Amino acid sequence: MADQSLILAFALVLGACAVPAEHAVIVPAATRPPEVGFSDDPRPLPHYHSKRLALTVPLPDGHAWRIDDHTQPELVATHEQTHSKVVLAVIRADEIVGRQQCEALARDRKLVPDGKLRTLEDAVDVTQDNYDTRIWVAVEPGYGPTSPLVGHVLAFGGFLRKCYVFHFSTEVGGAADEPVLSSRLAYARERILGGMQLDPFAAVPREKPSGAEVAPPP
Repeated sequence: MADQSLILAFALVLGACAVPAEHAVIVPAATRPPEVGFSDDPRPLPHYHSKRLALTVPLPDGHAWRIDDHTQPELVATHEQTHSKVVLAVIRADEIVGRQQCEALARDRKLVPDGKLRTLEDAVDVTQDNYDTRIWVAVEPGYGPTSPLVGHVLAFGGFLRKCYVFHFSTEVGGAADEPVLSSRLAYARERILGGMQLDPFAAVPREKPSGAEVAPPP
């Protein structure tokens, strides 16, 4: 279950991201289904294993994700119902790297969103047992009460000569849906990023990607 304190903290900061009413541009509301969060079911999540990138990522609502693990260097998974996306990259480096070098490599490869972002959390942690990692949670402020809001959870981890880049993004229809956006970001931070696993260095994949199969929970 997502950390409730994180959800509360994200919600408080998200409230400060809205544009004051006197400056807001009112536009007709688009036809859009009600926003929903991810299920709070505490059972293990379905997961997808990428032989190509040698990693496993848990995904709520498993088979509803469309996974592309072969047309570009990154793995891209999209979830239409929640307007969410997960982008994963593994980058080999020519020297010993940490979080700063891995973030620089990610920016060089255009894996970090452009534009103005409001930071909700910026933390340094050790992930995957030994990866020096920056975890950054941020939101793109809306320009009015009915402007979409987009949130991001990013992580840049480095160990020896290997980097991983994690980017979860999700969109809601407007300021009224800030609680849903907060819950999705906290969920992605705790359960998707928190549950991701990288294969040991000795496990060098030799097979071609097997496609977009999502395994059931163990």
